[in-house]
Amino acid sequence: MNSPEINLRTAVFDDIPKIVEMYRGTVHAVNAKDYTPEQIKVWADGPVNYPRWEKAIEEQYFVLAEIDNTPGLKPDPSLKKEGNKLIAGFSSLAKDGYLDFMYVSKDFQRCGVASKLLAAIEQKAKEQNNPEIYSHVSKTAKGFFLKMGYEHKEDIKDMYKGELFINALMVKKL
Repeated sequence: MNSPEINLRTAVFDDIPKIVEMYRGTVHAVNAKDYTPEQIKVWADGPVNYPRWEKAIEEQYFVLAEIDNTPGLKPDPSLKKEGNKLIAGFSSLAKDGYLDFMYVSKDFQRCGVASKLLAAIEQKAKEQNNPEIYSHVSKTAKGFFLKMGYEHKEDIKDMYKGELFINALMVKKL
């Protein structure tokens, strides 16, 4: 696939249904190679926690990556957003430098979406005067973060809905 033009914008509450749709599809298609079916089920298939999403959008720097829905792209039609834009990914940064979300649509893996999102997150962290960015990163994303200059500090055991997830605490000094 040719590299599509990626545009970033701040997320709003009305984006939540499409964000959740993209998130679930990505977890099922991309993260499934690194996790058990039981882990994927609790990660992606629970009820939508709208207050959690709303709080992240309201309190964090929450950015969406959008791509024009142009001929030649064959994304999941459910990813359509109003107009002719597709949500290709999203990321968020808390005021203390915690990178909370970083997801790229299953349809736009390896197209530069994650790199563009991370550049925006790192710029915002510098503007917030964060000395570092830190995150609990999935097995699937760990290699990307290492490539982007993040250091693996330790493995973190996170229990979520009865399933144990081993995430990597990744840190980048700014």
